[in-house]
Amino acid sequence: MSQAYKGLEEYDRQHLKDFISELEGKNIRLWLENDLLCYEAPKGAMDEEVTKLLKSRKNEIIKYFKHEQGSPSVDNLSGHAQEKQLKVAMQREITTYLHRSLPLCIILAHEKLLPWYYCKFIQIFSHADSNCYVEFNYLENYDCCNEVADIICMGYNLLKHTPDIIDFIIENINMGYYLVINVDEYYLCNKNAYNNSHFVHSSLIYGYDSKERNLKAIGFNHDYLFTEMTFSYSKFRQAFESGKLCYKESAPWCEWSCVQLIRAKQCDTEYPFSLNKFTEELRSYIFSIGDRGKMYSFGYNENQVKYGFEVHNVLTENIKNLINGTFTIDYRAIHLLAEHKKCLYDRLEYIASRYNISEDFKAFNCQYFEIVEEFNKLRVRFLVQSSRQPDAGGLSDENKNVFNTIIDGINAIKNQEYIILKDIYEYLKKIQIETIY
Repeated sequence: MSQAYKGLEEYDRQHLKDFISELEGKNIRLWLENDLLCYEAPKGAMDEEVTKLLKSRKNEIIKYFKHEQGSPSVDNLSGHAQEKQLKVAMQREITTYLHRSLPLCIILAHEKLLPWYYCKFIQIFSHADSNCYVEFNYLENYDCCNEVADIICMGYNLLKHTPDIIDFIIENINMGYYLVINVDEYYLCNKNAYNNSHFVHSSLIYGYDSKERNLKAIGFNHDYLFTEMTFSYSKFRQAFESGKLCYKESAPWCEWSCVQLIRAKQCDTEYPFSLNKFTEELRSYIFSIGDRGKMYSFGYNENQVKYGFEVHNVLTENIKNLINGTFTIDYRAIHLLAEHKKCLYDRLEYIASRYNISEDFKAFNCQYFEIVEEFNKLRVRFLVQSSRQPDAGGLSDENKNVFNTIIDGINAIKNQEYIILKDIYEYLKKIQIETIY
């Protein structure tokens, strides 16, 4: 018999709560209706021992539910709707890093903020740490959405007086806040770490359903696909509590930012798109010009950073390291570059739709789309090759040849991209146009 069941024999409120949560984990749901204790359970779940315990402590369980209904707890929906979800956009344009992709699912659901998005994610950088391991990222502030969203970061210390994370979630969703929450994914069945390793990672919570007792979420699933999913109240509660014990290795930032409350700023007018700003950012990418102000939020040593087009050389050099038996990059590097090229194309298309653009510009866009597609083929090839041969020290000659071919492809595409983007940049510099809005 589990400890939660034994705790029921010497009833106190917390033991009862744990017991009810454990039943929820078995899809056994209890609730109070007209002072009667009701339950719903899958066939065979209510074994003799559980049934006996429920009967013997029925009055105490009823008392517990009545106490909860009379308390400020929002888990049992005192003053709140039984279900609610905030508007999200299931975007997949930017997915490499969750600290960017999750907030963007909020921002892109607000049409007036779309011009802000198309002004951003144009410049990129690479950073080599003290172990020579290289990260590729967008040159945007770490919390990239502060301009258009109110963001409150809370570490475990600020949450120590929060008795129940589910209550906390429901209360904040009813105030219009989305929540990015770091939890131990060992306990979440739709995560890759489920029952395998204690790994603290974040998901976006945008809704709840207290009839079904689950949360509406977005994050990486067990196949590492960025998608929508649901978490049961009981398992998410368990995952959050466990995260407090094991966050330091996989998510040290939880010390100061375990939970983020995010709410898009309410504006009557559309965010002003700036073609001049876009053109300057494009120039910075083409000519590898940095921005120390933006880099400041990362806390990186400037001497270990490369900007813009130079990151292609960083990528090829580190694939050479891989061929020689040393891991200094992972798949995320080439994924981000492929993602970035698609982002640039989307922004060029946005400009073409917003302004009176010549046929020459549209032709440039068509050429650039070919770059996007060719680089994406290299990304897929890199992913397939990496999954087949995860151990860098064991590469066969055939594997090495494939990676060398990928290097050649990156260099060829880089040269083509440089020429096309320079033409686009020169075109944008010359035209004098005003927004149609």
